[in-house]
Amino acid sequence: MVGPRGYFADISRTFHCGPARPTLRQRELYQLALEEISHNLKLIRPGITLKDFQQRAYVPAEEFQPNAYPCVIHGVGMSDEYPQVKPAFRGPNPYDGVIEKDMVICVESYMGAPGERDGIKLEQQVRVTESGYELMSHFPLEESLLDG
Repeated sequence: MVGPRGYFADISRTFHCGPARPTLRQRELYQLALEEISHNLKLIRPGITLKDFQQRAYVPAEEFQPNAYPCVIHGVGMSDEYPQVKPAFRGPNPYDGVIEKDMVICVESYMGAPGERDGIKLEQQVRVTESGYELMSHFPLEESLLDG
């Protein structure tokens, strides 16, 4: 989403539409997506190479890999999606680089197995700081999918 004065926001949220409560599988998928996002957020810091990030990034269970999002992180700036790190199980990244302070990075997850009806897509946008990251996407997560 590019808005006034070039403001760029890139977040994803999965919503549960009631009135029924979310199923156990829906809550499980949501927790797995959050686990991937949380794991990969902890890797963000200035100086980490894209190659190292790819090697240390969360690897979803094999059942979710065919539908996994095409990248685990991507940049947001003059162009969307660059630099980008794809999951290691999809092969080597096509290029390398270094994450630097003040870059804006989006951390992605999609959890859904082929043939299943449910899937969860989440994304957080952050600014890289000297010691890690600052969360820029403050839209809340889906409460009904967080707890049983």
